[in-house]
Amino acid sequence: MDRGTSIAALVADALALIAAPACACDGEGTIWAANAALAELAGGDVVGRPLVSLFCPRTAAAMAVEIRLSQSGERRWDGLIEHGATGRPVEVRAKPLSPEGATFVFGDVLTFGDGQAALRGRLLEQAAVVEHAPVGIAVTLPDLVKSCNPRMAEMLGYAPEELINHSPARVFASRAQYEAFIGEAVVVLTAGSLFEKSEVPLRRRDGSTIWCRIRAKAVDMSAREAGTVWIVEDVTEARQAFTEIQSIMTNATIGIFFTRARTITRYNHCFGSMFGYSPGEVLGRSTRVLYADDAAFEAMGRTAYGVLALGGSFKTETTMVRRDGTRMWVNMIGYAVNPEELGTGTMIWMIEDRTGQKAAEESLRNALLENQAILDNAVLGIAVVEKGRTLHCNRKMEELFGHQGGSIEGLPVRELYPDDAGWIAAREQTRRDFEAGRVHMAEYELVRRDGKRFWARLSGRPFDMADRGGRSVWLIDDVTAQREAADALRRARDELEVRVQERTAELQAEIVERRQAEARVHHMAYHDALTGLPNRALLSDRLDRALLSARRDGMKLALLFIDLDRFKTINDSLGHLAGDHLLKEVAQRLCRVVRASDTVARLGGDEFVVLVPGVRAAEECGLVGDKIIAALAAPIEFEGHSLHISPSIGICLYPDDGDDAAGLMRKADAAMYYAKAAGRNNYQFYAEPMNAAAARHFEMETRLRGALLREEFVLFYQPIVDVRDGRVHGLEVLLRWRHPEQGLVAPDDFIPILEENGLIVPVGEWVIRRACEQSMAWQRAGLPALPLAVNLSARQFMHRGLIQSIRAIVDDTGIEPGLLEFEITETALMQHGGQTPETLGQIYRMGIRLSIDDFGTGYSSLAYLKRFPVRKIKIDRAFVRDLETSSEDQAIVAAIMALAGSLGMAVVAEGVETDAQLALLRRHGCQYAQGYLFARPLDAAAVPALLD
Repeated sequence: MDRGTSIAALVADALALIAAPACACDGEGTIWAANAALAELAGGDVVGRPLVSLFCPRTAAAMAVEIRLSQSGERRWDGLIEHGATGRPVEVRAKPLSPEGATFVFGDVLTFGDGQAALRGRLLEQAAVVEHAPVGIAVTLPDLVKSCNPRMAEMLGYAPEELINHSPARVFASRAQYEAFIGEAVVVLTAGSLFEKSEVPLRRRDGSTIWCRIRAKAVDMSAREAGTVWIVEDVTEARQAFTEIQSIMTNATIGIFFTRARTITRYNHCFGSMFGYSPGEVLGRSTRVLYADDAAFEAMGRTAYGVLALGGSFKTETTMVRRDGTRMWVNMIGYAVNPEELGTGTMIWMIEDRTGQKAAEESLRNALLENQAILDNAVLGIAVVEKGRTLHCNRKMEELFGHQGGSIEGLPVRELYPDDAGWIAAREQTRRDFEAGRVHMAEYELVRRDGKRFWARLSGRPFDMADRGGRSVWLIDDVTAQREAADALRRARDELEVRVQERTAELQAEIVERRQAEARVHHMAYHDALTGLPNRALLSDRLDRALLSARRDGMKLALLFIDLDRFKTINDSLGHLAGDHLLKEVAQRLCRVVRASDTVARLGGDEFVVLVPGVRAAEECGLVGDKIIAALAAPIEFEGHSLHISPSIGICLYPDDGDDAAGLMRKADAAMYYAKAAGRNNYQFYAEPMNAAAARHFEMETRLRGALLREEFVLFYQPIVDVRDGRVHGLEVLLRWRHPEQGLVAPDDFIPILEENGLIVPVGEWVIRRACEQSMAWQRAGLPALPLAVNLSARQFMHRGLIQSIRAIVDDTGIEPGLLEFEITETALMQHGGQTPETLGQIYRMGIRLSIDDFGTGYSSLAYLKRFPVRKIKIDRAFVRDLETSSEDQAIVAAIMALAGSLGMAVVAEGVETDAQLALLRRHGCQYAQGYLFARPLDAAAVPALLD
């Protein structure tokens, strides 16, 4: 007989000797040995059945977790075995077996009906908290964690949201290790089997290693995408401590001793601990030391040996004494190795200490009796509610509602309210308080059984704040008389107060209303409604007064005209709420950096003016300008967005630049435009030529507003050539303005104005639509379909209607989306990092290609090239112009080509004008080029000749 068979036989014999129901299970929780007591409890043979099947279905999930944990260490828990119509509560004690599996012993928890009902309810409640199991539980889809419990995240050092919707590979030391593990698991799971691995090294968030026992089962073995349930146990400490398998005697959870002629010949550690003897202390001594007196010793001998002589086992519950003389209740089972040799043969005895359980039963019985006495004599109604029904209540509760004999138990709580409105309001207020972890206290109108209504004060809380949808306990006090008295007193007081107030109000209302109205009208007339700053009218008044004072005192004063750069882009992309928030924050920051004697005013839109009286020198104005620029440099937070704004400031001085208010305002405005032209985020002092420049800027802006309707915009097309064979690869679409007096205006002169006033959005939409229409016209004429590269400005890219506009144009014109390519600058992409990936993704999913324009002139970080669906980059002409003579430009071009090659991107060089430039580009591996070397921009009529 091998060692495994002998251990199994010994376990089976030990189970037969235990009086309490007991069994042994293998590593998968299947019963392979059980005693008769368990068969009797379960109503039939249980060998071969899963252990979890013995428990009530409502608690089976929680029991399955406990059964799995029992294989890692000793455990004790309460369960509910299916027994008759109601189930039978038991205490389960488990201890692991070697090399796998565990033994389980079931003991009664209570022996009276009310106690069983209370415990059964508690077990059912515990089943709802399986989420808090001490093992990690997760559900995964292929390469994705769908969900996990808090224990899983805690073991691995993550927050649950750091695991959910991420690849499980992050908790393995490497991707290769993860893929090898998953490959092994998939083979087992797809076969419909339970996958189990006793020791798997995982990596915590802090980089340390945790050893885990992992079990998994596919939700649907025919479809891996249906998901897999994983149970993960931390076995790090057990793995470190575990050295070798212990014997059955050492692992036993009950006292075991052997006797011959009622003399102790051998006992285990548990027996010694139970009776207080050290190892070997009572070897060779009579079992008389275990009994209180000779009578008990002799009575047990007569009874036990009489049963054992018949060849069966002896079972009893009795009292025995410890070494120190204290008594204890025990379950004892005796078994004769050879019934024919009772006098001289070996006897095996198994002892289970029941002292604690006996004491617990008595304490619980007494506590229940005490609680019932308290409830029955309480002056408040008390009820336990679950799922909208009263489970239990005291006599006072029945009296309040006119019930008797337990008729209120099981009654829906809704029937205690006079109507649906009152019930719904009470339920909603209760839900809010319970979800916030608060006790709910309120007064409601309720209805008795005979239909009479009364007011009651209710106070309720859940049994367990962590399970707010479970049971709750309520205290109800009739406050009808209190409310009636309070109402009468309140009505009398209110009536007196009303009479006094009405008389007083008659005298004061007209005066107060008139003064408030005058104050509101005055404030509205002279202050901005959004920011509360002085408006144009109040600024004009203060400017006139400041000019009078400056003339009288011989002092200077300054006007700073402020316009916010990129405000319209933010307002258009994030909405007016964001714009209003930004304007109010700017107003507050401006007020913080000026003196109390200065005036900060808002003229409208994003225009502000700062009036600084008492200026001694122009340098003081520059300091104010520096403070304003610094104050607006910090980002403004709005709903998760960091808004960056900068000012363009124009400064003029009295009397240096003028002596009247209107003239000073015009000159400060003109200086502001020069600040914008100088690169924004700066200030400029007024100089005389600025008036003419401002007039030209205003004239051009005015003319541009009607240019689209007057059809003054035209498109030109510049070919993009394949440097390998010289064939035309595509066309870049270029916008030109045909001014009725000035002719074709350069893009650099009018496109910044379109960006500034927002006209770039409708004009940009017209460019895309007109280019698509022209492409379809060329295709209908038999010309080849060439890709069109169209520039998207920063403001156009961030406009909320961009995607809808592009879809409409593609649908209306019928162009193939793959023929469109949008060129976007690095700066435009990075200005709005949060929104950029989503916008680019939608464009890319339509089939439209994307490229980076003016590459190398914007942001230095190249990380976005991996994040964005870009397939082409365009080298800025600044790096091509001096390519023949500049080693630096040659190195930059080579680096760009190497980067593009590693990312699988094509490269276009713009501004190619010489054969030498083309040769250098071709040598570095550039695929495409455009420039005057090939062709200047052509109007639509000239393109067919180029393509032929």
